[in-house]
Order: sequence, then C-alpha cells, then structure tokens
Amino acid sequence: MKRVRVVSLTVGLLACATALLPLSASARLPKPKTALIVPFKSIDGISLGTSRAKALERWGPGSLCSVGTRGRETCSWFADSVSDYPVEAGVLELAGGRVCGMLIRAGSNSRSAKLTITRLKRWRTKQGVGVGSKLQAAKRVLGTLLVMRRGVTTAFQPGYSGKTRQQVEEITIFKQGCNVT
Repeated sequence: MKRVRVVSLTVGLLACATALLPLSASARLPKPKTALIVPFKSIDGISLGTSRAKALERWGPGSLCSVGTRGRETCSWFADSVSDYPVEAGVLELAGGRVCGMLIRAGSNSRSAKLTITRLKRWRTKQGVGVGSKLQAAKRVLGTLLVMRRGVTTAFQPGYSGKTRQQVEEITIFKQGCNVT
C-alpha cells in the first residue's frame, strides 16, 4: 500500500514540475513580417478587427490560446526563457473571432534586472520606438505614455526595476472594454 502512495505522489509531482518547465521549441515568438507598430491600429500587420484565422496565419500558431472569464479568447506567443518573468511575448485578445487587443513585451530578466528582447527587437513605430526604447522617446510618439482616441487605447509601459524603469517594457493597443489579459 505504501508503494502505491509513493508512486502516486511521484507521478503527481512530476506532472506539476512538467507544467512549470519552459515552453517547448514550438512555442516561439512570431517572426516579424513588417515589424511596424502603428499606435491605435496595428502591430506587425495585425490590425484591430483582423480575423482570428488571418492573425494566426500571420504570426503562426500561438503557444497558448484559451477563453478567459469574459468570454474573450487570448492567444499568446512566448519566448523560451528560464530566467525571465514575465517572459518576452506577443499576445492577441479576440472577441467574436476578431482581434480587439494586442501587446508585445520584453522579458524581465530576474538575474540581471535587464530587459530581454530577441525577435521583437525590430518591432518599432515609424519614429523608431519599440520595446527597450527610452520612455522619453515613447512620450514623443503619443505626447504621454497612455492615450485613448475614439475608443482605442495605446500604452507604452515601463519596466519594474533599476534601469528598466526608464525603458519601454510593453506596448499595448486595445479597443475599449478589451484590455489584453
């Protein structure tokens, strides 16, 4: 009887540990096609209102797509990293099968307190602002770091520690009521 309990406990612990491991090689960030960020409109050619099928065709299959508590679907693309929290990512929020919100973010390296930016490094506004840019440059794009126009919000969010507090860690574009989660 004791062996059965030990085996059950071991299998349970392995299942939990497996869930915490970094995502597999198939769980990668999207490859940029245009790499252009257009405030209030699009990131890398995926505009607000783009169908789910076209968005996934553009960025490839997400590492995770799931329906949240508000009935919207969230699809995420994560970088493979064991030292970043949160990890570098691209995220699309969908309502009714259409993109209503999107974000890209740098990873926050817990060991070095620096931003990790790999494939998303080239993703920039026409003014050259992207993740890792200085907040002062981001402010020049919108006049401030968060602006809502005609029901669409664009936000440049800073990092959380040290030097990253003066850098853009995340860029979010979403329709009112469709905050990216």
